[in-house]
Order: sequence, then structure tokens, then C-alpha cells
Amino acid sequence: MSKVTDNYKNLASGIGFSYDEFTNTIYGTRNGYEFLVYASDQRYPYFLTITTSVRSAGMALGKDEMTQFRKSVASVTNITQKDSLITVVNKAQKNQSKLCSDLGMTIEALTALLRGKNYEPCCQTCGASAQTVGFMLESARLHLCANCAARTKSENEVKSQKRQQKNVNIVGGIIGAVLGSLIGVLCIVLLGMLGYVAAISGIVLAFCTLKGFDKLGGKLTPVGIVISCVIMIAMTYFGNRLQWGIEVYKGMQEYFEYDMSIWQAFRAVPMLVEEADAMGDYIASFVQQMLFVVVGAVPTVISISRDQKNVNRVAQIGYMQNAGGFGGTSSNNGFGNF
Repeated sequence: MSKVTDNYKNLASGIGFSYDEFTNTIYGTRNGYEFLVYASDQRYPYFLTITTSVRSAGMALGKDEMTQFRKSVASVTNITQKDSLITVVNKAQKNQSKLCSDLGMTIEALTALLRGKNYEPCCQTCGASAQTVGFMLESARLHLCANCAARTKSENEVKSQKRQQKNVNIVGGIIGAVLGSLIGVLCIVLLGMLGYVAAISGIVLAFCTLKGFDKLGGKLTPVGIVISCVIMIAMTYFGNRLQWGIEVYKGMQEYFEYDMSIWQAFRAVPMLVEEADAMGDYIASFVQQMLFVVVGAVPTVISISRDQKNVNRVAQIGYMQNAGGFGGTSSNNGFGNF
């Protein structure tokens, strides 16, 4: 069990809610309202978002009301309403006792606001006044009634089956990876012309290469990762050599008044570098760029793999034990089995 998971469990228990480890969501009801609590950005696990889906015969929350709520509740940084979904962002707090206290205070204040405006729970999709349960749809969390949940499950099962049956377009992936890598090469050259060997150029090259394969290839598979890595190495070498070639071209023009094209300078780089006894610097610059590429490639592969894992995933928060189904829970709220 990770420290964050353990802390989330303690947070949930502290405010009288439960924690679903599969969707990494704290969930529960307060005075009839269903709340989902989660980190929108996993890099900041204690910067928590709170959502609930409600409707009222009156008008939606006004700007002044939301401003007043934000000012009156010290733990809140923002509150918004889009259709039936109300979203509150809580302040990050590393101290777990203080975070638990702040979270509880925010939920109590939000509940009081909703009751004062005569809001009642409703389905986020169809708007029907009904008891809802939290669902994870890909990377989004929703408040759905039983009918919408069943329909969403059915639709996404069909999409998932089609995606699994879809073959990877290797040729398209290679084209996408090459096109993406050219953006990284351009970044290497432009920054090199400014006199920098920056980490951002390698990160951009890795990100754009992998994303390019993913977009035009259909999905990023282990084979696609290997192909992309080969392209990254080749294009890093090309970009580094082109950068040196431009420097050779500029030097020849400025100091020797020698008329040569950038292409000629590019081809002459190994010979001129060796003659200048600068081969060590040349190799070192390539190795440095490759290290930057690795720095960009690893988190990109993890991010794309996570996104692919979430594609067409529907998980009933609090009842879902695996990505393959909704069963396993008896309930009288219409959500036990679809």
C-alpha cells in the first residue's frame, strides 16, 4: 500500500466517507448529496477536487454567490457550476489532520449552500432527479443514475471491443513518429542557434515522436515504442549533427569567407570536427541530447499507456473491482448488477 493510498483511506474515514482504491476516489453522501473527492492531477495528490450533481427549480448559482462562498470558506480556492455539476477545488495541505479538517469543513459548507438553494441530487447526464452513484468514464468521474450507467456501460463495451480488434497501422505510426520527431529536431536546432543545449529540446523530441506514432498508428504498442525509440535515436543524431553543421556554416562564412551550403557543412561535420580535435565535444553533445530524450520518453510512455488503459473504461466507484464488469455487489439502489 502506498503512502498516498493510506492517507486517502484515513481522509475518507476522517470525514465519514469511503475510499475506492481502483479509481483512486473518496466517495460518500452527506444530507442526501453524493460527493466525489479526487486529485485532478496525480502529480499533486493533496490538491483535491470535490464534485456533486444537483438541480434546482431556481436559477443556477450566481457569480456573487460563488465568490461569497469562496471567501467565506478558507479551505476553498475555487467553485464552478456547469449545467448540473458543481465543482469545488480545495486548498492543498500536506498536514493530513489539517487536510481532513479542511475537507470536512468544505463539504459541510457546500451541503449547507445546496440545501439553502433547495438543490436536489440529479443524474449528471439526463438530469433526472434520482439517486446517483459515482462512475469513472475513462479518466472522468461522473454522477449517473442507474439507467444512464447501464447505457454508458453498453456503449463503451462496444467501443472497447472495436478498439481491441483494431490493428496497429505500423506504416502510419512510423510516418507520425517521423513527423513528430521533426518538431524536436527543429527545437534542437533553434535552441542550438541561440547557444543552448536545453533539456526541453530532447523532451519535445521524445514526446512528439511517441505521440505521432500513437495518433497515426492507432495506438502505441511495445513494437511502436521500439520503433519510436529507433527513430528518436536517429533524429537526435541528425538534429545534433545539423546543429553542428549550422555552426560550421556560420564559421566558414564569418571567418574564412568560404562559400558553402548548409548541406555541405552538414556532410563535412565529422571530418571538420576530427580535424579540430573536437570529437569528444561532438560526441558529448549527442550523448547529452540523448539523455534529455530519455527524460522526455519515460514519462510520455507512462502517460500514453495510462491513457490507453483508461480508454472506454467504465468503473462504478465503490463497487467496481476490475475493469471488466459491474457485478459483485448487492444493492437496493439499482446499481448492483447491470
